[in-house]
Amino acid sequence: MATEKRPRRRSPPAASSSATPDAAAVSFTPSPPPDLIPDIACRLTSLEDFFALRASCRDYRALLPPSRALLASQPPLLLVALFPSFAEALYHLPLRRLHRFRLPWGHHLPPSRHTLFYAHGFLVTATTASAHYPPRLLLLHLFSGEQLRLPKVPAPFTRVILSDDLVAVLFLPGRPTVQHCHPGDALWRVACADAPHVFHDMLFVDGTLYALVGLRLAIVELSDTSLELSFLGEELDDESMPAGMGFTLGECAGEVLLISEDNMETMVYHVFRWVSADGKWAPISSLGGRTLFLGFQGFAACVGPDCPGIRGDCLYVAGSRLSEWREYSLVDGTCDIRYAEYPGAPPLNNSSPIRPPVWVFPSLC
Repeated sequence: MATEKRPRRRSPPAASSSATPDAAAVSFTPSPPPDLIPDIACRLTSLEDFFALRASCRDYRALLPPSRALLASQPPLLLVALFPSFAEALYHLPLRRLHRFRLPWGHHLPPSRHTLFYAHGFLVTATTASAHYPPRLLLLHLFSGEQLRLPKVPAPFTRVILSDDLVAVLFLPGRPTVQHCHPGDALWRVACADAPHVFHDMLFVDGTLYALVGLRLAIVELSDTSLELSFLGEELDDESMPAGMGFTLGECAGEVLLISEDNMETMVYHVFRWVSADGKWAPISSLGGRTLFLGFQGFAACVGPDCPGIRGDCLYVAGSRLSEWREYSLVDGTCDIRYAEYPGAPPLNNSSPIRPPVWVFPSLC
């Protein structure tokens, strides 16, 4: 039987060498285009999504350094402990899930350091103190990994605050002593207020250090071995005395606030604004849609308005338990107790304050 000859198929001619670079460029062009990436990143509400986008190609990494502008839509996180090891992880409130990350001391069991506070992108951490080994503070930038080591702390403290230029101030409420240190200093500077003044709280607001002395507001000027108090307003009388107890300084939109609590049948929080013209505290019931965050030891930050997944005109207060916080509405006076539920969460009957939760604010790095 005769067989039919089939025509041989010929492959198309190879592209000329001059077209090869263009084809390669097209095949490796990131999608979406790089000029849209910052606009996309600033709308992401999860750190996992942000860093996944950043890691997808070299061009994106160069365009997305962690910054306030690019992390503007990231909601506050809660730094929680994993029970029973007390390793630390970040809890995403709206998504109710963990962001795990590795700390330089995370392989130590139990960890040799614990986090006290978060400010300006830094976790303020301390070694465990003992009679023979005073605590050492280390500032670890959560996103860049930068570390700033501070000298041994000479005197006891429970509160830490940090200025915009990373001046650390330590104090013990109810005492007259203040310790302060700049990055690079070999020793802490220690100063005391004149008797009978003692500090109940301190806070930096727009570069100014304010102190609560009793219920009077004062501006503090620190020098190497001394401090100067400049009181604002007159002594408070019964009519001008703010309600509540457990007073804490705060700030909102550059204004100095006073926050108190009443623990009666239900938890109630009061917020007062300092009125310079009148020289007194005035109660307020609105924060302009913003939200105040209080840590276990004091004020943490003000965010908003319109922070994703966060209620406006509310106070978020970290509790003494390892995964607890309260949400108090200034609008209707309701107070809801929340618990972070995650693998490794401590039992609800565990009230140990060894590692109270710490608020972390990616949008304020």
